[in-house]
Amino acid sequence: SDARDLDKMQASGELQWMLVRNHNAFQIKKDHILFSCEPNNPTNLSTYQYSGLVNDKAVGVNVVEGKEGKKKIYLTKKCGKYYKPTKTFAKYGLNSNNKRNTKAIEKATSLSFYRGDLTKATIARYLKLKKGLQSKADIKDIVAKLNKDKTEEKEE
Repeated sequence: SDARDLDKMQASGELQWMLVRNHNAFQIKKDHILFSCEPNNPTNLSTYQYSGLVNDKAVGVNVVEGKEGKKKIYLTKKCGKYYKPTKTFAKYGLNSNNKRNTKAIEKATSLSFYRGDLTKATIARYLKLKKGLQSKADIKDIVAKLNKDKTEEKEE
């Protein structure tokens, strides 16, 4: 059972899509539109192009809660090692610099000839996730400043 033999035994992505397109655990139907909450689907639309389940090459941006409750954004790519489930995906941590991260996403997708058609969707998802995380952090900072100002007023 060589690794190359396992790759040959894989069903094609088109056949897998025909089997799961109407019935899978990740589908959500809302206002007659089929959405998908599967991993590595940057648009959350249930289509073959964006599916992270059936495509050999898939890219996703996810928020993962790390140490001390701090949330971090990761870029994930399929590596193609189906016979080693722990090494199927490669994770790349993204820092707080938006410009650098968009270039990193572009480099990981279109510049490395991986999936150039997913570049814009992946960058858009990253920016939305980043904005969502920043707004929660900003609200906490504002509340902390207001509480600090109130305690200073009481002391005077």
